[in-house]
Amino acid sequence: MAECIYLDHAATTPCIPEVVDAMLPHFTTTYGNPGSSIHHAGKRAAVAIEKARDAIAALLQVHAHEITFTSGATESLNMAIRGIAAAAGGGHIITCATEHSAVLEVCQLLSQQGFSVSLLPVDEQGSIIPGSLEKAIQEDTILVALMHANNETGVLHNLEAIGVICSAKGIPLVCDATQTMGKMPFHPRDFQVDYCAFSAHKFYGPKGVGALYQSSSGKVAGIKPLLVGGGQERGLRSGTLNVPGIVGMSEALARCLADTSRQGSFKDRCSVFEIALAAMPGVIINGRDAQRIPGIISASFRFLEGGALLSGLNSKLCVAAGSSCSSASGKPSHVLTSMGIGTQQAMATIRFSPGMFNTEEEITMALEHISLTIKQMREESQTWKMYHDGKLQPVAAWQHPLDR
Repeated sequence: MAECIYLDHAATTPCIPEVVDAMLPHFTTTYGNPGSSIHHAGKRAAVAIEKARDAIAALLQVHAHEITFTSGATESLNMAIRGIAAAAGGGHIITCATEHSAVLEVCQLLSQQGFSVSLLPVDEQGSIIPGSLEKAIQEDTILVALMHANNETGVLHNLEAIGVICSAKGIPLVCDATQTMGKMPFHPRDFQVDYCAFSAHKFYGPKGVGALYQSSSGKVAGIKPLLVGGGQERGLRSGTLNVPGIVGMSEALARCLADTSRQGSFKDRCSVFEIALAAMPGVIINGRDAQRIPGIISASFRFLEGGALLSGLNSKLCVAAGSSCSSASGKPSHVLTSMGIGTQQAMATIRFSPGMFNTEEEITMALEHISLTIKQMREESQTWKMYHDGKLQPVAAWQHPLDR
């Protein structure tokens, strides 16, 4: 984007040209409805769908029939969690305080319908407190819903250990892999994940399309569909399939995972960016000591007003205060407050998420703009001057592990 340096890839990514090329014929020439397989045009569309399903399944190292196409991760998570709940008819659900709203709001809705919900706490780095999952499990626990990489901090949960616990108890594990998919190989079976949700637009594919992996192991009894009416996707998700989007998603995932050289360069640029950012005066990297996915950096700026900071940065950059789904709420991030971060610090936090196609020059220019912006703002901040001169101790709203 010529008008800014785009550093909000955790919200969405651009479609790479090869993805657009793969999609275009399905808008113009091979535009049949895959449900109309009684004629040639419909058959070609159906073949394209199954080819994409096979390719995605191979990349995830699962069976093709375990992949169900949806409009995106939000629908996939709703489909899994509400589908399991409907099939069970009642019971107990476990999730985490730092989950995406697509999980937390579904669980809140189910709690209003009589289900009980436990929110696992996290430590100051954003990691699930050891032993809390085992303590939360009850006899009537029907599912555990936990993400892999957090969408605001990039913190990775220990999904392998979580999967072992859930498997031993025979409890289905639902995983939001939205921020992981495409950034690194992700094989649900390696973590004993039973349901896995993701969206194409997070890994250089089109918006409005995603998928749900549903294990065919004996542990998963099945789910009740949210949408009925057409019987598509083996009756699990009725509605005409988005042929161009599904083809584009398959192409995008394959290209992201195959381009290991670009992925390596991407990690290096992210590391350079974070190190330089952390070295700036008064900048805190949230979750910095936890294991994290590359490309998501949550940075708090001491004693600066969040709205003015965001406005100043976005004069040349495209960045966000946090999750794109909640950035306009005007409230502190529930992810950060769950980590014990004070309101003032949470409200002065920016999420930087570079992408695979950001150049070294763009990273350098972005860092220069960030440095200049905070320098100008702090020259006008009496509070910062007092803190910098040692005349002001961090107040409770700014308490941080580095201060203790």
